[in-house]
Amino acid sequence: MSADAPRTLGWLRLVIISDTHNVDIPISLFPEGDLLIHAGDHTKNGLLAELTDAATWLRSLAARFTYGVVAIAGNHDKPLDVETWLQVAFLSHPEEQWSSELMTTAQNLFKDNEIDGLYTPMRLLQHSAEEIAGLKFFGSPYIGLTPRRQAMTQDNPLRYEGFARDPQRLMELYADIPSGLDVLITHSPPLGILDSSVQYGGVLREKPIAIGSVALRERLRGMLPDERPRLHIFGHEHDARGVFWDEELGILFVNAAAVNGDQSVIKQGGDYVMKECFRPWVIDIRVTP
Repeated sequence: MSADAPRTLGWLRLVIISDTHNVDIPISLFPEGDLLIHAGDHTKNGLLAELTDAATWLRSLAARFTYGVVAIAGNHDKPLDVETWLQVAFLSHPEEQWSSELMTTAQNLFKDNEIDGLYTPMRLLQHSAEEIAGLKFFGSPYIGLTPRRQAMTQDNPLRYEGFARDPQRLMELYADIPSGLDVLITHSPPLGILDSSVQYGGVLREKPIAIGSVALRERLRGMLPDERPRLHIFGHEHDARGVFWDEELGILFVNAAAVNGDQSVIKQGGDYVMKECFRPWVIDIRVTP
């Protein structure tokens, strides 16, 4: 939808973004709507200060939306991975002293808060479901192993840092995606859909390769038509931002990455920058009876 299009009774306006990586994206670019959705990678490196800044930025946007914000984590938001972080934090962030209590604090940054007497509706879906304004959502932060991770031994804690998981584990996790969803939010794309990468795993490719999840693709294909989500939102691959309607699956796919891809990061001296002419995706979705 155009951000200027009138809103229609019986439909909810979703404003969609992903992969912001602590880039200062102007609030003025965000139109008012019913719900803001962020599909992960809020931070550059997952430092506590970065998580705090990212959550504060999201909170500053929440008032523009009738139902606030729903978000998932991404692989850069490493301390939000409660299964792995305490085992890997001393290797990844030796300058920070992490504990289970501090991890809870980090997660709560992205959840409902009352700041200065003002209630902010923010939700963090950690491989979990929630109904919002009559729509059924499921959010999952997991990704597949990069080539560098695949080369690590099974007992290396860095192998699974930041929601990275082996293929078999991803199959088990994605089996949890419920049927009858309105909106599925994952950080990873499914294989072959808006997942084309020129520098996956830090390796410059002669030709783009598809880096999405086989397990996620197979989960969607294995569902009956009326079991599949109507809308699937993700990010992770910065080079493949776009919208795609899959006629076979009957799903609208959205890659909502907001910043430049890995090649551009190197050209910019190691930092992320907002995509040229970036605007959040605006999707109107009918509330099912």
